[in-house]
Amino acid sequence: MSVLSTKERILNSTEKIISEKGFTGISLRTISAIAKTNLAAVNYHFGNKENLIEMVLERRLDNLFELRVKLLDELEAGSENPCNLKQVLQAFITPALTMSNDNHQGGKQFMEVLARAYAEKSDFLHDLLSKRYADVIKRFANAIQRSRPNLNKRVVFWRFHFIMGSLIYVMADFGASSRSNELSDSEYFNICCNELVDFAYNSLSE
Repeated sequence: MSVLSTKERILNSTEKIISEKGFTGISLRTISAIAKTNLAAVNYHFGNKENLIEMVLERRLDNLFELRVKLLDELEAGSENPCNLKQVLQAFITPALTMSNDNHQGGKQFMEVLARAYAEKSDFLHDLLSKRYADVIKRFANAIQRSRPNLNKRVVFWRFHFIMGSLIYVMADFGASSRSNELSDSEYFNICCNELVDFAYNSLSE
């Protein structure tokens, strides 16, 4: 079993606290205690609480958006025609749900962090999405627009916005529905992916 570095322990502890108490319920002193380190180590690795929280979000979201870009690159490679709408939506949705079912990528705990970020209207998440990942989101919106040229750009913007909101809701709730419906996680995952892609596809099919 690998031994986690001090930096990893701090990140994991911060993620755990946010998932349980939200963004306003954390302190560097609590984080250092749970991570079994000291305030000096937290300050050394991250400088301040704001940088630490940003890194907690970035380390998961960077992987997610990199995979989305890779899948979209593959769809667009060597093709002059618009990508198939359902494939574009799968490239955006499936990696997120895969992440929510993978403990190595934060799993349910990080999904709870995202849910709290949306519920609390966190500036940390808003800033990351609008600055660090805005180009990727715009690229997907453009791919959707090309596949549905009959839809007004404003309509595409709003419907894609609602699709992202639906995805966050499903990610945050992952596992709860599977238990209530007596489905295994893998069964729920497959159904959830298919149903959410179909929902998104139908919302853009006019």
